[in-house]
This record gives sequence, C-alpha cells and structure tokens, in this order.
Amino acid sequence: MAILGLLSSVTHLGKPWRAWRAFTQVRSSWLSREAWAAVASLALAALIIVLPTLSPALVGALLLACSVLTVLCTAMIYHSLPPVPAWTIASVPAIFMTLAVYSGGYLVLLLDPRRGYDWPVFCALLAIIPATQKLRYWRVLDAQTLPTASAALGLSADSKVAAFEAPHTQTNYLLHEMVFKLARRHRLRLRRISVLLAFVLAPVAALSMLIVPQYGSELAALGLLLLLAGLMVERWLFFAEARHLVERYYVPSDSAANARP
Repeated sequence: MAILGLLSSVTHLGKPWRAWRAFTQVRSSWLSREAWAAVASLALAALIIVLPTLSPALVGALLLACSVLTVLCTAMIYHSLPPVPAWTIASVPAIFMTLAVYSGGYLVLLLDPRRGYDWPVFCALLAIIPATQKLRYWRVLDAQTLPTASAALGLSADSKVAAFEAPHTQTNYLLHEMVFKLARRHRLRLRRISVLLAFVLAPVAALSMLIVPQYGSELAALGLLLLLAGLMVERWLFFAEARHLVERYYVPSDSAANARP
C-alpha cells in the first residue's frame, strides 16, 4: 500500500523521471523529508519480512515512528504553503494524523476481525476525534476570505480594481488544480456524504460486529470500504475547497467585476 501511494505521487508529477530529486532537499523541503521517511518505513517493513528473527517489538516501534513521521511530513507539505490559506489552518496536521490512525485501526480490524469487542469499540470511538476536527476545520474554512485585489496592491478596501485583460491566453496548472467551481458549489452535500460514510456508517459497521460476530469479516470489509469512500471524498474536498491566492487573477471579487479598468 505504501508503494502504491508513492507511485501515485510520482505519476502526479509533470516529469516523473525527475522524482529522484525529491531526496536532495531534505534540509528545506517537507516533500524531501516525506520521501526519506517513506523509504525508511518500507525498509523496516522489508526487514521484518526478510529477518523475522529480529526483535519484533524494536523493529515494530521503529516502523511505527517512521510511519507517523511520514504522515506528519505529508501534512506539513500542505500546511507550509501560505498561498493556500485553507491549508494553513492550525488543525490540518492533526487531522492528517488522526485520520491515519483511524483508517489504520480499521485496517487492523479487517485483518483480524476476531480480536474481541474492544477493537471494534475502539475504532468506533476513534471516529469521533477526526469527525470533530473536520467539522471545526470546515467552520474555520467557511469563515475565511481571500484578500481582494485592492489589498494585494496596497490600496484601501473601498478601491475598485479590475483586470481589463486576461493574465494569459491559455490554461495553466493552477486553473486545473486549484479552481474547482463545481466542487465548491456542492461542497455542503459532499461534506455530508463524507461524514455519513466515514464517521457514521463505518463506525456502525464496526459496532455491528458485536451484535452478529459470525459476520465479523464481512462487516469489517464493508466498514473499511465505507471508510475509504468517505475519506476519498474528504481528501478530494481538501483540494477542491482550497483556494490559491493567485485565483484572484481569474476569479475577481463581485465589487471588482463591475468596475471599470
């Protein structure tokens, strides 16, 4: 799963054959730190398979530390980008961590559905933390406002500034990646779908294992599918709702849209 995640990241690059350069900026780049932490996690996982006689507690503890560090570095890649205010919200790294623990715990439940009543209850209760964090994050996000073109130019708030010509004649990367008008229009519905799948139905499936333990494997698989579907919607919204400051070049404010150049 970790290898698939890394490969998907590489395919997202404009020039995948230069992915090796991600390892060269560890002093200044969270992406480079993520790459090294991910490779360390893979190496430790391979070590457990190749040399099972090693202390599982020691190697497992190191693997846990590297895995947590990988997720933290992933979160900081986005959290350290001032041009995207939605990602600089203080709770973003914590949300990454709790969602990782929640989804990882549910995966353990699928691999060993007969652990007893404690693990399904743990997974169901664990859903409360990221659900609360996401609801609070969305509340802060909805209260955010991008600075106006007037503010960017150092003018007063009541100044009317509008572009009389497009910044360029063709589309670009930011328009593809950061301007999701359709998603923002339906964001409330997509948020409800994410919460329903990941934080309501998935915990219900876990708790149902206590009622009908003979279907524990099936319920664990169903719950994990619901959780992953909900997290995919949540993760897509994380990008779709984020607004880059350069968007002001393409989506002017209402006051500026009607102003004369």
